[in-house]
Amino acid sequence: MTKWEKGWTRVEKFIVGVLAFSATMLAFWAVIARYLLRNPPDWAEEVVVYLIIWAVFITASILAEEKGHVSATLVVERFSMKTRRYLAVFNGLVALAFCVAVGVLGFKIVSAAYLNDERSLTALRFPVWIPYLSVAAGCTLVALRYAIRVYRLIFSFRQSEILETHELSRDGGHR
Repeated sequence: MTKWEKGWTRVEKFIVGVLAFSATMLAFWAVIARYLLRNPPDWAEEVVVYLIIWAVFITASILAEEKGHVSATLVVERFSMKTRRYLAVFNGLVALAFCVAVGVLGFKIVSAAYLNDERSLTALRFPVWIPYLSVAAGCTLVALRYAIRVYRLIFSFRQSEILETHELSRDGGHR
């Protein structure tokens, strides 16, 4: 991973931390307001959900970088390194295509929601294009991660790109 990719990951982790902390504090405050002050905010739950949605979609990008997504390693580990590399490229291209498709469609939905000034049905009347944007932005971030991975697999291959964590620790990554 290059220096700028490490920085990118740190920024994403920081943003996810701020979002998760904010959601936790807001939920805590809502509970205090409901049970101790007897004045529950009707908008707090909605905002907490939006914060968590944003955190989840940004975390998807981090997971793509750290190979944290679910994969069929039980089967793939049985193949030779060359075959595993081909499978990793194929998997990366399929994931990239999926993320690009969802990202493009997501941005179209965001645009329509923004232009139509769609709002949530709650008392908050929150503009829904903002939570919709989390899907489009998250898929775009994941697509960028997969594009980088596919590039690495094709042009600057290292075995650590496709070895699982337990395989790296077992033989030091020299396979």
